Amino acid sequence: MREENPFSSLVSEMNQMMQISIQREMENMTSGFHLDTIFNMFRDTMIGDRMRKWKSISKTLLLITILIIPLNSKSQDIMFDVSNSFGAGEYLLGSRLVENASYATSAMTISSVLSDNSRAYLDLSHSQIIPQTEYSSSQGEIGLQLRYLEWQDNQLYTGLYAYLNQYADDYSYYNSSGFGLYGKWKHYFSTSRLITAGYDLEMKKFDEIAEASNTQHNFYAIYNHSFRTKTSLNLQSAIAVQDFWPQTSYEGTGRFYTATVVSDIPNNTLFSSELRLSQSLGPKLGLTLWLGTQTLLNDVADSLSLQDGLDNPFIDNYRWEGPSVSSRAIYRVNSSNSFKISHSYVKKSYLDVPVYLFDFTVMDYTLVEDAFVTMGFDRIDEKNQVNVQWSKVWDYEYSSWLSGLEVILGLGYTQNMSNDALYDYNSMSYNIGLNFNN
Repeated sequence: MREENPFSSLVSEMNQMMQISIQREMENMTSGFHLDTIFNMFRDTMIGDRMRKWKSISKTLLLITILIIPLNSKSQDIMFDVSNSFGAGEYLLGSRLVENASYATSAMTISSVLSDNSRAYLDLSHSQIIPQTEYSSSQGEIGLQLRYLEWQDNQLYTGLYAYLNQYADDYSYYNSSGFGLYGKWKHYFSTSRLITAGYDLEMKKFDEIAEASNTQHNFYAIYNHSFRTKTSLNLQSAIAVQDFWPQTSYEGTGRFYTATVVSDIPNNTLFSSELRLSQSLGPKLGLTLWLGTQTLLNDVADSLSLQDGLDNPFIDNYRWEGPSVSSRAIYRVNSSNSFKISHSYVKKSYLDVPVYLFDFTVMDYTLVEDAFVTMGFDRIDEKNQVNVQWSKVWDYEYSSWLSGLEVILGLGYTQNMSNDALYDYNSMSYNIGLNFNN
């Protein structure tokens, strides 16, 4: 039995203090209303008004960003990057539930240099699954990045962002929105050695499954060293905490109105480390190797149980532990042509993610008395992936709005060995990409 993690408790207290502060601000905003009005407003908020307002605010922020970036920047300071990818796979979505599907993905990034030390950006993307359109999704993110470089041998970076993830109606319970901020410090011992330390905060809210909403804290440190042999070493360690929000239920009306805080899901705490080695073998060939591992520091994972046959957002990085190994070789034929081959292996031992009996004749979980039939053990996956990619870049110097065009052709093979038959598969995939920027 592992001992209780004091770091997790500390972060939980920090998160509760933040939420208390937010509640006090809301009370100050509504102090001029009649008491019954306040209670009714809170009750309406719990059944959906806040969800609709949050979506409206996010969409408004996206529109404002689109308008402000061009108005406050010179044309040469506006940068854009558009990526398009089309492909097909035998088991495209990570399980045997969806077979022989195709996809089309488009992503656009617009950024503006506001000053020497600040940058604003807007990211928009959409992924269309064909013919199973119910698995399609869209994402949007806006952010601001700041830096301070005038401190000798040191650099400071910070930023904030807001995002919105939307899925088709069949999987609307995946819908989420959030806000994040981060800070990073770099110290250079020399031109070849530096350390980086940072903190990331992200608050994620699920619209339809409120108990899954959480705050994530990530503390990390990185050491980089470049050698005269054209070898580089990168060592990174991180500890992260996923703190679920307490839920509040409201009953009664008027002065008989009561609020009850329901116990939230226990925190998840994760420790991870990674070693990266890169070696240049001349002007055209480069090799990179990654060795990583992550370990859960809690004995029990969150109690939210949702099984729909996909690798969904509720079974995230905080639900498994295990080692990983990746390698990559890049061969540059010339300045515009390159080949890349990569391999990755990861073993995922899931915590409190049970395996349920699945009926492949009807492609659904077996139910007995309206309950899933558990197999008595948690899910374990071992995944091997091999990818081969060729890319060609054309430079275009005759327009300030188009400076380059890139075409990518890719071929991939995935073998996922799992004790859950639904996730035990072999799959070939094919893709073509078209990217351009200014």
